[in-house]
Amino acid sequence: MKGEGREFPFLRYAWLGLVLVVLIFLAFYLVVSNVEEETYRMVVESANERFGILSMCIYIWATDTFVLPLSPMFVFPFLIEYPWYFIVPVTGLSSALGGVTAYLIGRLIGKVPVISKWAESAYRKWGDVIRRYGLTCVLLSSLLPLPYSTVSMAAGVMRLPFGKVAIISLTRTLRMAIYYAMFSLGILVS
Repeated sequence: MKGEGREFPFLRYAWLGLVLVVLIFLAFYLVVSNVEEETYRMVVESANERFGILSMCIYIWATDTFVLPLSPMFVFPFLIEYPWYFIVPVTGLSSALGGVTAYLIGRLIGKVPVISKWAESAYRKWGDVIRRYGLTCVLLSSLLPLPYSTVSMAAGVMRLPFGKVAIISLTRTLRMAIYYAMFSLGILVS
């Protein structure tokens, strides 16, 4: 009886927090989807002028942490003025930290009773597949245009090994090198 009373406030606050996060993401999505390209360019250029590389790294970290309708690729037109040997490792590390943060958020989300029960059920049903291919999914999402933050969060919910996920996240440096090369060679134009 005593334990049940303690769980109820936790569930209420967990649901309230989940609803709040969903509303924040929805508002963010609505704002971003209605921003014109010129306004976006002005905001990014202003942030780059005022805060430099730090603002771009925070942007990359945020896009690779949260499930947002944005991509790290969007800031590379402003980053090609820097040498590749500086920008690629710095943005790669920012992106890897985003994936690790998403993983840790997944671990936290996995503690919510409803999600925990769902994860346990999925693991009972798909455990062999998750053990065999879970880390491969993280690797593929880090290199290919797949939802990296979502896969990293799912890896956290499914409790894949933290150290291996963190090491795999470093492959985002290769993805940042590809973005840098595409913009600096003029393959993609802003």
